[in-house]
Amino acid sequence: MSLKTSYDIVISGAGVSGLFFAYHAAKAGFSTILVEAKSEDRIGEKVCGDAVGEHHFKAVGLEPPRVGLDATGTIEGVRVFSPSRKYYVTAWGRGYAINRKAFGQRLLRMALNAGAEVLAGHQVQKPIFEKEWVKGVLVTGKGGSIELRAKVVVDATGAAAAVRTKLPPEWWVSYKAPPEDFNAAYRAIASVEEEQDPSLAYIVLDAEVAPGGYWWWFPKDKYTVNFGLGVKAGNNAPNPRIMFEKYLLNELTRAKGRILHEGGGLVPTRRPAPCIVWNGFVAVGDAAYTANPLHGGGIGPALVSSYHAAKVTITALENGGTGLENLWLYQEAYLDAYGIKQAMLDVARIYVQGLTNDDLELIIKSGVISDDELSSLGYRGELAAAVITKLVGAVKLLRKPSLLSQITKLKSYMDKARSIYSDFPQDPKGFEEWFRNEEKLYYLVKEEFWT
Repeated sequence: MSLKTSYDIVISGAGVSGLFFAYHAAKAGFSTILVEAKSEDRIGEKVCGDAVGEHHFKAVGLEPPRVGLDATGTIEGVRVFSPSRKYYVTAWGRGYAINRKAFGQRLLRMALNAGAEVLAGHQVQKPIFEKEWVKGVLVTGKGGSIELRAKVVVDATGAAAAVRTKLPPEWWVSYKAPPEDFNAAYRAIASVEEEQDPSLAYIVLDAEVAPGGYWWWFPKDKYTVNFGLGVKAGNNAPNPRIMFEKYLLNELTRAKGRILHEGGGLVPTRRPAPCIVWNGFVAVGDAAYTANPLHGGGIGPALVSSYHAAKVTITALENGGTGLENLWLYQEAYLDAYGIKQAMLDVARIYVQGLTNDDLELIIKSGVISDDELSSLGYRGELAAAVITKLVGAVKLLRKPSLLSQITKLKSYMDKARSIYSDFPQDPKGFEEWFRNEEKLYYLVKEEFWT
C-alpha cells in the first residue's frame, strides 16, 4: 500500500462499526483509510457475547451471517431467569451466534473490495484539531508517528472513545459518561460434553452473582458455549473476573467443559452519548455509546449507527460541507432508528439495577411481564400499558404495594425519556437546553431507583 497523508475519511478502529462505515464510504468513491492496532489477520477478534438479532441486518441492508461461515448457529429467543432459576420469561426473536473473527473478516473484505485502505499495527494517539474543526489523527507504529489528515475523522475505537474523549472538553462531543453507566464484563468460550440447545440463549438476573448486570450462557453450537457475566462499574464494583471464577466455573464443571478462550472488557450500557458529531467528526458504535442498555448487545446497534453516519457523511462530502450543521443529521437519523429506544431502555436499566434478588424473583415469578411484552420491551423500548394493569392484580395477591408504585414511575420516566429524545433539536442551536433537560431526567431516575 502506498500510504498517503491526506484522505477524505480517516477511521480510527476496525471493529464492526469502523469496517461497515469504511465499506459504505469507499463504495461511494471517497478515499478512506482504517487505522487499526491489531494486525490485519486479527481484525474481527474481540471479547463479546457473540449474539446479534436478525432485525439489525434487515435495518441496514446487510446480508445476515451464514452458519458455517461467519455464524455458528441461529438463536430463536433469549430466556431470562429469576435468581433461583425456577422461573423465567422468554423474549422471542431470531438472531445469530456469530463467529466474531469470521464476521469481522467478512466486513474487512467488503471494505477492501470497495477500495478502502487499512493501516494495521498502528495506534491512534490523539486527534488533530484546529480552531473548531477536527482535521485528522496522529498515529504511531513501528515506523514512528504519522499525521493522517482528513475531511472527516470517524471514531470507531469502542467504549474508550479514544478520539472523541480527547477533543477539547468544552466541545459537546467530548462528553464522558460516568463509570456507573458502564458494565465490566468477563467471559469465556468453552467446549462442553453436555449437549446444548443453540436455539435459546440464557440470561440469569442475580444481584449477588452479577450486581447491576446479569450472567449468561449462550450456546454457540451443540458443544460450544459463550458464558460470562457483567457487573455495574463504578465505585466499589466487584472484579468481574473474580465473580466469574467464584460463581460460573461451577456451571462449566457441571457441563463437563473446557475453556478455549477468555477475557474481559467494558461495555457502555446506557443511552447514546448526547452529541456524537462535530465539525469534521463523527463517532459510531461503542464510541458513541450505542450498546443496548438492558442486555449490552453492541454489534447490531454498531451497524445501525455506522450505516446512518456513513449515509449522512457521504451526502455532506458530496455537497462540499462537513461542518457540524450538515453532520448533525446523523444524530437525528440514529435516534429515530435506535437511539430513542435506547434512551427508554436506559431508564429500565437503572430501575433493574436497583432491584434486590427478592424483587427480581417476585417480578419474574408473578408473570407480570409476558413473553410478548418482554419482546416488545427489548425490540421497541415500550413498556406495554397492559403490564401496569396486570400489576394491580399481582400486587394485591403478592402483597407488595411498593412494586406497583415503582413500575408506575418506571413507565412514566420511560415515557418522559421518549418525549425528550423525540424532541432532539434539529440544529445545534437548541442543544444546550435539550441536554440540560436530558441530564435532569436521568439524575431524577437514578435518585428514584438507586437511593
